[in-house]
Amino acid sequence: MSPVYGGVEGGGSHSKAMLLSATGAILAETDGPCTNHWLVGVDKCIDGIYDMVQKAKVSAGLDPDTPVHSLGMSLSGGEQKAAIQKLIDQMSERYPKLSQSYYITTDAIGAMATATDHGGIVVISGTGSNCKLVNPDGTQVGCGGWGHMMGDEGSAFWISHLAVKTVFDAKDNLAKPPHDITYVEKTMDEYFQVSDLMGMLPHLYRNFQKSHFAGFCRKLAEGANAGDALCQYVFIQAGKVLAQHILAVLPKAHQELFSGELGLPILCEGSVWKSWELMKDGFTQVLSQAQAAHSHFQKYSLLTLRHSSALGGAKLGAQNAGASLPVDYSSTAIVFFSHSFTKQ
Repeated sequence: MSPVYGGVEGGGSHSKAMLLSATGAILAETDGPCTNHWLVGVDKCIDGIYDMVQKAKVSAGLDPDTPVHSLGMSLSGGEQKAAIQKLIDQMSERYPKLSQSYYITTDAIGAMATATDHGGIVVISGTGSNCKLVNPDGTQVGCGGWGHMMGDEGSAFWISHLAVKTVFDAKDNLAKPPHDITYVEKTMDEYFQVSDLMGMLPHLYRNFQKSHFAGFCRKLAEGANAGDALCQYVFIQAGKVLAQHILAVLPKAHQELFSGELGLPILCEGSVWKSWELMKDGFTQVLSQAQAAHSHFQKYSLLTLRHSSALGGAKLGAQNAGASLPVDYSSTAIVFFSHSFTKQ
């Protein structure tokens, strides 16, 4: 039997597993829960990955007791070397029939490997946020990815927190809100099923669930699309701060990244990018203001994946195991926005 390669995309809210043949054909895909080990713990992370891959084996008509050749995992929270080695050790010990070899990288690197093998910048904004520059020679520079206590700027959690904090500060008369809080306060009470600010405290502390708190962002997007000014404001701020991530890594970008037909390729992943139109003004404003300081930066294109970053995880996992998994990059990502700077 020809080898089968596995890939996992592990997010802060949901995950996906994928099995591929040696020719790169997708054999099966399955969905699963959050597999960020910093949020759910190592045991739940491992169990979630195991369940998804085993279900994919069954879906593909494979023997679930036959290990896949390699399992490459693109995980949010997959940055710290000691932590990911612990994950791999425990996974291989607990589930010896899962895979012959394992490889873990970050969600950002897995996404980039899904889109291209020539490098670019990837900006993830889902439950949390992260940004990585990958140069053509493989060197990497990061900004963010520190979780909600130290980062996650521009993410669904951050947008939700900014809106809720604006309500708290206005009610306390601590800070004047940029716009009327009526809609956000009412929607906050309905979403979290509370009647006052004190009712929010369990959601913020004792019963805090990051993915649930971040889910409030969807309600804010609905409000923004319906015309509420405060909802629109928080998304514009998100666009600005996500663009700041790009500016943070831009000085380390190799010149050849700017010279292609797309200009600087920026891969945008995560559910918050579905609200691009709400973030567009803030995002483009920040990049336009900074362009003068970067002479090579004449154009950029924003891309989104057409496949799960489990595909990139599988490719990197196969590569780590000494195999080459072909990927047709002409079909893995599409451009949804491009901008060229005109010289003044």
